[in-house]
Amino acid sequence: MNATELKEQLQLIQSKNFAVDEVEHPYELALHMLQHIGSTDPVLRDELIYVTFATWIGQGIFSAEQLRVLLYKAMDDQHLFYGIGEHGMDSVFTRAFSVLLLPPILSMDRQRNFLIQEDIKAIHHRLTTYLKEEKDVRGYVDEKGWAHAPAHASDAVEDLAQSPHMDEKALRELLDSLAVKITDASTVYIHDEDQHVAHAVVSIVRRKLLNRSDLAAWIAALQQACIDQTGERSYVEICRISMNVRVFLQTLYLVIRKEEQDPFPIVRELVLNALENE
Repeated sequence: MNATELKEQLQLIQSKNFAVDEVEHPYELALHMLQHIGSTDPVLRDELIYVTFATWIGQGIFSAEQLRVLLYKAMDDQHLFYGIGEHGMDSVFTRAFSVLLLPPILSMDRQRNFLIQEDIKAIHHRLTTYLKEEKDVRGYVDEKGWAHAPAHASDAVEDLAQSPHMDEKALRELLDSLAVKITDASTVYIHDEDQHVAHAVVSIVRRKLLNRSDLAAWIAALQQACIDQTGERSYVEICRISMNVRVFLQTLYLVIRKEEQDPFPIVRELVLNALENE
């Protein structure tokens, strides 16, 4: 099925509120959608393919085995890691929208419990690796719509952190992978990336598995990234990192300002100290 045919079919499905009654094989159609998930047509990619995926997954249209197949396809080298390392290329849309399939699948797993520990470990490994290796951090791209890879990956972290299979070590690794994106020197984030990352961090903290020293060390590492200790970064790069770290910490503080359950008061104290010491 080519992109034009897929777009026409999905527009018809959308016009009928995504009902599957007249779709003979929704899973087969989902496989076609996955083939075009990196389309540079923002209507097809974002408004039709992604929204249809999210809606049908949320409605329980797919079986557990079908969801597992879609999950592993989304994480494979032709999707989540397609063209990894490229910057400014269209391959980012395939990666950024493949990772965005993880949240609805993980959300459904919390309802149906169909993913085993090995599946969660695989998601954790692929997601943390992806966060460290993704170099294209563009938000909105003129004429092609949202790429937003850091935000989409953070949304996946937010859901993954809720899995009971995530232990203390795994949660620390999620934090470390998010730090790589927070301290990216190539850009100053302007498309609400800080909000997405902050909510992912909240999801991690809410598990109550990390102690004060874990959290303090992580925030200290963000502060250290703002200091050019090697002389390898330019002044502009350091300014970008400092801005991204500052905005993230401010956003995190605001997001958790009314959270009273432990360890959120500790996190507030650590964040406020970091901001006051800038």
